[in-house]
Amino acid sequence: MILHGHVERYLGELRPPRDALLAEIEAYADEHGVPIAAPDTAALVAMLARASGARYVLEIGLALGYTALQVARAVPDYAKVVSLEVDMHLAAVAKAFLARDAAGARVEVLLGDARETLPGLREQFDLVFVDADKESYSQYVDLCLAHVRHAGVIVLDNMLMGGCVARGEGDDHWSQAAVDAASALSRRLAADPEFSYVVLPVGDGVGLLQRR
Repeated sequence: MILHGHVERYLGELRPPRDALLAEIEAYADEHGVPIAAPDTAALVAMLARASGARYVLEIGLALGYTALQVARAVPDYAKVVSLEVDMHLAAVAKAFLARDAAGARVEVLLGDARETLPGLREQFDLVFVDADKESYSQYVDLCLAHVRHAGVIVLDNMLMGGCVARGEGDDHWSQAAVDAASALSRRLAADPEFSYVVLPVGDGVGLLQRR
């Protein structure tokens, strides 16, 4: 946990209840051990999509479609959310959830390793959300930059890993390799004068990256 317990409890009281479909996805994730974005993280990504008037959103790591659905609900009818997922079973489950909401039709799911599928995309994206293999984040960022418009934002989930990144030590959940990769990426982006980069203590740590 990044925040103190009493702060987390207070923030939890401020969160509106999720609708039935989102609550069902959360329950499925808990039951089957599928990692999904924290509610505040998904809400933040959806808010950024709405605030920027995003027409094209890219997601690396669909999982159960939890964040993709909320983003799809936030963008206009003519917008598109392209979600890359390597796990065929998870993609099938996510598609079933998405099919139960009209906004789900705005989500296009592409199967395969993002490092292979991403270079073939033609769109220039307004917003990118990365929530996949943590050790590959640096590669994802480098590949995304060619597909993000100049003022677009790349959102990176799990950049604090329950505080492990700040301590520099892995635990029984986050491997040392994942912690080291997140730390190295944040330090690299923060030191690069080409970018504005900030890490927010939202969810499990959200990194926001934008060209200056």
